[in-house]
Amino acid sequence: MMEDCATGMSASQGCIDDKLKVEQTFRNALKGRIGEDRYRMWFAQGVELEFIGDQMNRGRTNGSFATVSQLNIRVRGQFALDRITQNFLQPLRGAAMQVCGKRIEVQLSLFQSPAEQSELPLDSEQNPNRQPSNQQPSNQQPAKQKRSGPNPRSSTPRKHRGPRRLSSLVREESHAEQARQRRPAQLQLPACESDQIGQPVAGAKRTTAKDQASPAALTGPALQSHSPTADFATNRLSAANFVAGICNQLAYTAMGMVCQTPTTASPLFLCGPTGTGKTHLLSAIAEQFRRRHRMRRVMQLSAEQFTNDFITSVGNSGITAFRRRYREVDALLIDDVQFLGAKKATLREMLYTVETLATAGRPLIFSGLHAPTEIQGLSRELAGRMAAGLVCGIQPLDAATRETILRRWFEARCKFPVTNAMLEQINATLQGDGRVLSGVVNVVNTLQRMFGRNPTMEELRKHAGGLLRSAAPVANLNVIEAAVCQAFQLEPATLRGGSQTRAVTEPRMLAMYLSRQLTSSAYSQIATHFGGRSHSTAISAENNVKSWLASGKSIGRGAAAISVREAIDRIEGLMRSG
Repeated sequence: MMEDCATGMSASQGCIDDKLKVEQTFRNALKGRIGEDRYRMWFAQGVELEFIGDQMNRGRTNGSFATVSQLNIRVRGQFALDRITQNFLQPLRGAAMQVCGKRIEVQLSLFQSPAEQSELPLDSEQNPNRQPSNQQPSNQQPAKQKRSGPNPRSSTPRKHRGPRRLSSLVREESHAEQARQRRPAQLQLPACESDQIGQPVAGAKRTTAKDQASPAALTGPALQSHSPTADFATNRLSAANFVAGICNQLAYTAMGMVCQTPTTASPLFLCGPTGTGKTHLLSAIAEQFRRRHRMRRVMQLSAEQFTNDFITSVGNSGITAFRRRYREVDALLIDDVQFLGAKKATLREMLYTVETLATAGRPLIFSGLHAPTEIQGLSRELAGRMAAGLVCGIQPLDAATRETILRRWFEARCKFPVTNAMLEQINATLQGDGRVLSGVVNVVNTLQRMFGRNPTMEELRKHAGGLLRSAAPVANLNVIEAAVCQAFQLEPATLRGGSQTRAVTEPRMLAMYLSRQLTSSAYSQIATHFGGRSHSTAISAENNVKSWLASGKSIGRGAAAISVREAIDRIEGLMRSG
């Protein structure tokens, strides 16, 4: 303890304030050396600091010690201590030197919680005159010794009952455990209603497993609805209310295969733009695992939740429990995998988790905005394992699928029936985001209750114009250029350069074609924007892309090659999502 802290209350308070200031300065210096993310993972929780010195230097204004000789760092958990010692010892010494103005000793140790003595109600300590438990009871009290029923004075406080033998406590615990094992399971799942499932709504709002009701059993890709109106009214993410169409036919068939045989094509990866039903499919599969296959440990969560749980477990020295929680499940379903990009520690833990579950033959289901090999920041090993099963692309909702969804939602939610003419006009103004469709249906329902009748299209545009406008992709030359570069993983401004390789010229011609189709820009403006070229270059690019579409040509080489139509759909999806 420092001498200034023993001179009085004011000096003691001053020491505490300066110590807190020094500790905060040290933490800020360490954060600047290792980065915000690594500091939050390893040092935000479960780490205690103690500066050892003779006295406080009152003359300094930066809160440092004058005669600090040592910094003790206590870490909660052996795993965190080993990692910090291996990876962060040099940054810790550098931050300590920065704060104290000189080189000091830094020691790392494991935090040891003080041991507590448990007081057991042993007869030998509290009542030495009582008979040992291994002796036969005397004949004078046969009733009390042979009594086996419930104690009528069980509600009497402990201090009035006298001490109890340790053997009796252990015996009661054993009886209670045997009773729990004999008790029948409380989990009662209703039987599946039929061997067919209905069609769910792509892109309906997310709900938890509690809110999902029981769908029928799934036996194949040809699925029928048992009560679509009721399912749509409750927005349950089940297989009974998923609408299948051309846009999601492959993913819908894969869902039928996986629900029938969970280990089929595992890992299954669903990829597509937002609002196309990826989370809906994951929830439907998880529900079928629980109900049809009676899996009790089905874990469905987002990649962000996985990351937060991992960071919390590392900080609280609970990494063993974390691994047991995720590696002993019956099935693992993770949404929004793109969130894991560039998070090295989380990616490594996810890789080991996937390897463990795949080796054990447990089903793995993932979803993301792009295919695993196209997600920026995803390690090659993890992307390869996620792509080893079946990768199913989902396109934005086509017109027929949107019409089916709108019709069912209008029947389930709206007070008055919507005419076919109005439904077709609304469908023509929307794009392939299921969540936007849900928002428009809610606006129509509200306007019906406000006016007491069906609203006109002018009234709908007045009150829901933001939704209708946001459904269409924002088209200008800069947005198209950025979307094309993102779709083909090119650096910004690459299309304006002079490169004549196929990896650049083909995306550049596609960008010129889309600029002509989606904007009112003239050929000369388009050619000038993409590198100061002549208007004949833009005309030639448009004609080339049209011929590609007619012949089904692919853009790119090798495994990265995609059809022109698929590339256009992907670019338009990127433009809608921003």
